[in-house]
Amino acid sequence: PIVSYYEIGTALTANHAHASFMGVYGMLSIGLALFCLRYIIPQKYWSDGAARLSFWSLNLGLAWMVFATLFPLGILQLYHSISVSYYDARTLNYIGSRANSVLEWLRMPGDLVFIIGGTLPLLYIAFQGIRHMRASSTTEEPKDVLFTEITNPAVAAQLQAR
Repeated sequence: PIVSYYEIGTALTANHAHASFMGVYGMLSIGLALFCLRYIIPQKYWSDGAARLSFWSLNLGLAWMVFATLFPLGILQLYHSISVSYYDARTLNYIGSRANSVLEWLRMPGDLVFIIGGTLPLLYIAFQGIRHMRASSTTEEPKDVLFTEITNPAVAAQLQAR
């Protein structure tokens, strides 16, 4: 569509990139890390509060960044691109305008929530994982196995005949 011509290269592109990359891959990695850390940190050292704070701060900080600053910046730049010119919407005069500067500075609260409330508790939990890691033990044959591998062809044929 023609809107893509005017939209590419605006703050809407950065909005999409931040939301999709952190919202999908970043949150998935953090979720997987917390899942693993939950199993290696003993119960008495695990902090549900830090995990909860990290979860909500990361999500609220990202939402602030995406909806309160980058999306309005992108819409204004797209409007300027269509109403004035594609070139003018990408010049330093437009990018450095007062409206853009105000919206860019309004991003700071969301970034602080994301960094302080989101990553610091996550780093604390990771440090707890390193400091209090459970010693793992392996067994040759676990008691509760999901399946048994049969390597003898005669036994395999006998089981299939049943």
